[in-house]
Amino acid sequence: MKISLRGIIIFSMILLSFFGLLTILSSQSETDSPYYLVMRQLISFGAALFLMFLCSALPFSFFRKKALLLSGISLLAVLILPLLGTRINGMCGWFRYGSFSLQPTEIAKAFFLLGLVVLLKRFNKESLCFGAGLSYTLLWIAAIVIQPDFGTSFIYFAVFLSLIFVSGLRWRWLLGTIIPAAGAAVCFIYTHPYALKRLKAFLEPASSWHLQQLELASARGGWFGSKIGHALWSNAYLPLPYNDSAYATLTETIGFTGALLVLLLFVLLLAALSILALRRDLTQESRLFAAGAAIIIGVQTLLHIGVNLSLLPPTGLTLPLISYGGSSLTGCGILLGIVLSAAKNKEK
Repeated sequence: MKISLRGIIIFSMILLSFFGLLTILSSQSETDSPYYLVMRQLISFGAALFLMFLCSALPFSFFRKKALLLSGISLLAVLILPLLGTRINGMCGWFRYGSFSLQPTEIAKAFFLLGLVVLLKRFNKESLCFGAGLSYTLLWIAAIVIQPDFGTSFIYFAVFLSLIFVSGLRWRWLLGTIIPAAGAAVCFIYTHPYALKRLKAFLEPASSWHLQQLELASARGGWFGSKIGHALWSNAYLPLPYNDSAYATLTETIGFTGALLVLLLFVLLLAALSILALRRDLTQESRLFAAGAAIIIGVQTLLHIGVNLSLLPPTGLTLPLISYGGSSLTGCGILLGIVLSAAKNKEK
């Protein structure tokens, strides 16, 4: 039986979202309303699935033609966050109306990538190509850092660096960007006390209550987990167990064996996206978009899991398709839907 890349992407998305529902349920099993967040996430999953199939049904030429318009509208939404947004945990990154909230940077990832891909292929001269892509990316990063959200801005910049590499530009452009970026990151850390505090906590894990709870929750899961309703650490001690600490919650619930299965599902999804990025029968824009989608999901997954395993300083990033949050889930649905559309855009 022949299994298509489209089938693998859809299968991985659905199964990872199922593990997300399980994670949220486990983290809320001791609350007065254990199914409240699960039902909200289930509604978001339905919306993500609908948007994925809707975007996949549209021709990639539609997205290519509307790329700068879609990207511009998304960037505008991010720019007005400091004026109209709601501040949560020190970050002004959400629009909120009653019980409904929207995080524009999550929805916008697909449209940021779309605009970047179109810009990188618009110019024949390397210097113009690089300059346009860098200016566009820095504009987005500036809008995100204002919130401030260093983790998400890092993902956006990682996408730019990766596409510069895979699009065939010379190494000097890549190296000339990394050094100033590293300097800017150091300045950001030293001028934002919360970022410096997180770095110090990582360097001295014994003094960090957060990191200790992540380690204890993961260790308590053992090989096969404590099962739903018995994830004590996730319900009592773990900060944001359904969101920032989702992988630790998942590990406590289904153990090392189950957490490894989830990791393999991510590998399967990223492998399918990478194979699409290498297919020579697709247009270069289609391949770049697939590569960018793999970078977005892959980098965010590695950062989240790295933090939850105490291998990286805390970043506050969600785990794609698993952490609670309608914006993140629907954003992934849009991203994967455009990838499926790009997979049908072949060279003539």
